[in-house]
Amino acid sequence: MQFFQAFIHDGQKATLQTITTDDLSAGELLIRVAYSDINYKDALAYQPHNQIIRQYPQTLGIDLSGTVVASQDPQFKKGDQILATGHGLGVSQGGGYAQYARIPASWAMPLPPNMTLETAMVFGTAGLTAALCINALMQAGMTPEQNPKILVGGATGGVGSIALQLLENAGFSNRIAVVRTPDQQQQVRDLGATATLALDELPKGKALSRQQFDYAIDPLGGSFTSSLLPSMRYNGAVALCGNAAGTSLPLTVFPFILRNISLLGVDSVSAPNELRQEAWTVLAKLNPVPFQKISLADLPQALNNHFTHHSVRTVVSMA
Repeated sequence: MQFFQAFIHDGQKATLQTITTDDLSAGELLIRVAYSDINYKDALAYQPHNQIIRQYPQTLGIDLSGTVVASQDPQFKKGDQILATGHGLGVSQGGGYAQYARIPASWAMPLPPNMTLETAMVFGTAGLTAALCINALMQAGMTPEQNPKILVGGATGGVGSIALQLLENAGFSNRIAVVRTPDQQQQVRDLGATATLALDELPKGKALSRQQFDYAIDPLGGSFTSSLLPSMRYNGAVALCGNAAGTSLPLTVFPFILRNISLLGVDSVSAPNELRQEAWTVLAKLNPVPFQKISLADLPQALNNHFTHHSVRTVVSMA
């Protein structure tokens, strides 16, 4: 039995508590967690009476990387370095904001070559989602040879910033980042954008508008998606992976029936392992985006600030 620190939500608030390995959820792998990170979903789960957590008390953190301490599954042995994202972590199963976690072996992936436990959490769910979006668009026909115009929403956030880097690495030369304020223009260019578009330049309330973009990565949803679809070019596709701008989707059928647009849903929580492995192989070839490192004790402030200060990835160290 090992005593350790965990960041636990009781339904009203989340606090740093001391628990033991006997308190952990069921699973074949006991992990000594090295790092986690902060995603939009983590910030939502931190709120009181949120709609993310399925059972309380719950250790938060939807991502983790660490070392296997004990294994009841032949695929993994003591000392293996692994990462895990999504599934039920921090929702129905103890998550990554703890010095130890117990998880099902099917949720774990071997740490990719050329990647450290720290850099794995610089990418985390955000990087996985970005890679899955690009894969979905390429399955829909997107190739560098077309020289397509690709719009990236939420470009200063985790998914958008990593998507820009992935697109550049894959040879796509027209990477247009949506910005909210003029001061973000240089920031997204530093992240890999070749052009920028002010958010208010997307026409609102139109069934169809001028055709501007071949493909798009949309971590925002809501009103952003509604404004984006009428501006897509014929036979284009949008990879929709988030709801930071809202969950309702007012739109018309015209982009779909008159321009043959595809709206592709992208899920990173329950994505099959084959897709995850492909995504992490691609992510392992990237240099990490800028990030800051914090401790478990810093989590309350960092989670509170995430909605307004999310432009730099945050890695949580368990040391």
